[in-house]
Amino acid sequence: MTGIRLLALAAIAGLAASCGQAADKTGLSHDHSAHAALSSAPAAGSEQQALVVFSDAAMQDQTGAERHLQSDVIGSRVVVVDFIFTSCQTICPVTTSLLTEARGRLKDVPADDLVFISMSVDSAVDTPERLAAFAASRKADWTFLTGDKPVMDEALTWLNAYSTNPENHTAMILIGDAATNRFSRIYGMPDPDFVEARVRELIAARAQGASLHSH
Repeated sequence: MTGIRLLALAAIAGLAASCGQAADKTGLSHDHSAHAALSSAPAAGSEQQALVVFSDAAMQDQTGAERHLQSDVIGSRVVVVDFIFTSCQTICPVTTSLLTEARGRLKDVPADDLVFISMSVDSAVDTPERLAAFAASRKADWTFLTGDKPVMDEALTWLNAYSTNPENHTAMILIGDAATNRFSRIYGMPDPDFVEARVRELIAARAQGASLHSH
């Protein structure tokens, strides 16, 4: 078992043991009130087909550069999206580390075909500088996005990832192909094996489709 996965298990145990925090088979959240509210949420590790709409309003990445999620960052790539806030001490850092492991396994996939994105659920606090420090601490070499709160709130709402309290946001990721607009929502902390396999499935489907169209 890798050190990162041991950290993931420790994070879950810490959440369950600490006051006001919990994690169980119904999914992961950052505090007990959220856990209670989400008791009917899909089980951690479960997958749902997702209809998504990506905002194209101006945001900022961790360098402070203006970015547009749909047209600039995503385009027609295969996409892995997760949702974090920098003051999180439990799930978010572990989730990012797990995705760092998955991303490292996919270095052979060209940047023109694949993009990882982390979106802030606490844009009032998460400045580009804070995002940069958070990303660096987990060796996450992909795009982190923040922006004006109304812009981010709307973007998160469209992705079914908005929460009035960042600590209550649902642990989940989105994986899909923007070229076909077919996405899945996976609950709980990401399994690097699953993320890698799903991305490679989507890349292979692209190659197969291109081959069929060439005949």
